[in-house]
Amino acid sequence: MLLELLTKRYPGMRAWLTQRLTGLVMAIYSVLALLRFFILQPESYEAWLSFFQPIWWRIASLLFWLALSLHAWLGIRDVFKDYVPNYGLQMVLQKILLALLWIYLAWAGWLMLA
Repeated sequence: MLLELLTKRYPGMRAWLTQRLTGLVMAIYSVLALLRFFILQPESYEAWLSFFQPIWWRIASLLFWLALSLHAWLGIRDVFKDYVPNYGLQMVLQKILLALLWIYLAWAGWLMLA
């Protein structure tokens, strides 16, 4: 209810909050990745393969890529809104960006869950 009230009163609040939450998800994942890296210390191909083997780590990695894509979409969309004066060009650039982010996300999903 509070989120609904805030988003109606302040229209940019949802994007702002999403940006902060995705940043938090990426920060937590980065800390966990560094901890795992320093604990397991993978040096060979087999060690790196086993580093990404657990399903919980694959899902966490996929959530990281999802958060990164959403974070990038919101940030670059705002840059386009602020610095590209032509509305038609804004829409073209946003569609290109969205297509690229979906391709990258599908690729990450294929790598993590294959």
